[in-house]
Amino acid sequence: MRRGCSGCDPRAVRVIIDTDPAMGSKGGDPEDSFAILLALNSPEVEVVGITVVQGNVPVDHGYPNALHLLELVGRSDLPVLAGVELPMNPSRKKQIEGLERRREMPRLVPRREPAPGDPHAVDFLIQSVLENPGEITLVTIGPLTNVATALTRAPEIATKVAGLVAMAGAATVPGNVTPSAEFNVWADPEAADVVFRAGLPLTMVGLDVCEQTHLRLETIERATQGESALARFVAEAVTPWMEFRQRAGGEADLHLYDSLAVATAFRPDFVRVEDCRVAIETQGRLTQGETVTLRGLLLKTSRHEPNARVALAVDAEGFEAFFCERVIDPIVGS
Repeated sequence: MRRGCSGCDPRAVRVIIDTDPAMGSKGGDPEDSFAILLALNSPEVEVVGITVVQGNVPVDHGYPNALHLLELVGRSDLPVLAGVELPMNPSRKKQIEGLERRREMPRLVPRREPAPGDPHAVDFLIQSVLENPGEITLVTIGPLTNVATALTRAPEIATKVAGLVAMAGAATVPGNVTPSAEFNVWADPEAADVVFRAGLPLTMVGLDVCEQTHLRLETIERATQGESALARFVAEAVTPWMEFRQRAGGEADLHLYDSLAVATAFRPDFVRVEDCRVAIETQGRLTQGETVTLRGLLLKTSRHEPNARVALAVDAEGFEAFFCERVIDPIVGS
C-alpha cells in the first residue's frame, strides 16, 4: 500500500498539481480549476496535493480559490500549500506589476491564509518527491516558480521525480501574451530556464496543441445551469471571464490549456510528442519567455541532446469529449 493512501489504485498515476487557480477571483481565468476537477474525477489519477504559485492571480488569491473548490467537491482531505509569491528575478517589473493589479480583483470566496506551521509549497514538493522516489509526476499549469525553486534547493529531485508535464511554451506557433511567449513561461522566464535545464523527464504541452482544443460556449452555459453549489460557483466565476474576453475581442470559446496538460499525465495518447531541445529566452528585449525549440533536422545537425518531449499534435475532438465526460457532466449532474 502506498504511504498515506488507503485504498488507492496501485496503478494510478500519482500527481502533484502546481497551479495558479483564478476561479474565485472575479474576472480571472477559470481553466486551472477545470483541470483540477479533471484530475479529481479520473480514477486513473491519485492527486497527492495541490501547490499554489503566482501567475493568473497572486498566491493570496489562488490559495483560498483552491481550498474553496476542494470543499465544494468534498475533497478537503487533500493538502493545499501556498508557494512562491513573485518571479525568481525581482527585476521582472511588468510581471510583478501585473500581479499587483490582479491582487485588486474582487473575491468570490473568503480570504484565507495558511495556518501557522503549514509547510511551504516548495518544501512539500521536495519532501514528496524524495520520500516517494520514482512515483510522483509533477503537473505544472502555472508559471514554474515553485518547481524551479525546489530544484534550486534540492537538485537531486530531478532524478527522483517520475516526470514533469508542463503547460508551457510554444514550439511552432506564436505566443499568447507576446508574439514570442506563452504566459506561463513569460511570467517567470528564469524559473522556466531552471526547469528545462534540470535534466528531468519533461513533457511540454504548449500552445501548439492547447489552442486546438475548445470548450464551447454552449457547453459552458450547460454547466452553469445546475442547482448545486459547484454549478453556481462555476457560473459566478466563469461569466465575468467570458465577458472580459469578449470585451477584449477574444473568442467566445475557451481553450483547454491546463486540462490537456493534466490529461497528458495519465492519458498521453491524446497528444503526439517529439523529442526536442528547448531553451528559454531570458535576455531578449522583445522575446523574453520565448521557448526556442530545436527539432527535426535542426536538432540532428546541432550538438544538443533533447531535453523535452514536446506535444505537436492532438486528438482535439477525442479530448474534448473526454473532458466533457469527466468535468462538465459531473458539474451538471451534481
